[in-house]
Amino acid sequence: MENNTALARFITSLGSLNNYGSTVLQTKQALDAGTTAPLRQNADDIAIFSDALKGIAAIKAVGFSTAGIIAINKQFDSPSADQPRMPGHLRNSYYNEDDRIAIILGQNHRQSYIPPEVVTAADIDGIVGRFNNSGRTERDAWRVFADLAALQPFQDGNKRTALIAANAAAGTLASGNYLVLPFNDLDRADFTIALMRYYVANNAEEKSTAFERMMRLLPSPEDRQSQLNEVPPAEDTETINAPTRRYKPQFKGGVNSANRD
Repeated sequence: MENNTALARFITSLGSLNNYGSTVLQTKQALDAGTTAPLRQNADDIAIFSDALKGIAAIKAVGFSTAGIIAINKQFDSPSADQPRMPGHLRNSYYNEDDRIAIILGQNHRQSYIPPEVVTAADIDGIVGRFNNSGRTERDAWRVFADLAALQPFQDGNKRTALIAANAAAGTLASGNYLVLPFNDLDRADFTIALMRYYVANNAEEKSTAFERMMRLLPSPEDRQSQLNEVPPAEDTETINAPTRRYKPQFKGGVNSANRD
């Protein structure tokens, strides 16, 4: 049987962009069994899992390119509120109301990011071209992620599309040494905030500062490889043995709402 541990950790990392609730163990069991039955039986989790696999397969078949990036999002067609109404469709706010999107950055909807009203293949060509003309390092691949996420080319699923595309650029879909978000929840929240700062940067200096914040929060290559291949425990003993508590969420509007794209 194929070792699906690293892929399971990648999917849970990808899914954290949209509040994926299945554990690494459940995700690995679903991969091993070839069925979504082990997952948390939630339409969003099932969609994220299924469409991630389809998106990965699509860009593997097409290659890292504008067509490949569009092919990823075109696979996001499973039933879920977090999916684009028109998968793979490049937004044009002047002709389609569903293309008029805004990213909420703070509580009470007081601050938001409005991406370009119209996105064309040429916009994605620019991102792909900059990577192809770079040193093609992992850092350059993360720039692909940030630029695609900020562009918001599709109606929904943009950050998930961007993370799969960045991995295709880096060659990690083939190697299994996936580019992932910070494993620690607080670091991941900081990373998301830094990404929002990248979105709203007014100039190249602000954008560079935000990108550097993102890079500092990522796990080191050694930590990433170790975590990706760490076998998940057979059961969550900490949860099983924990006393009953009343949990009080701290992110009620800012970070969580930014996870919807």
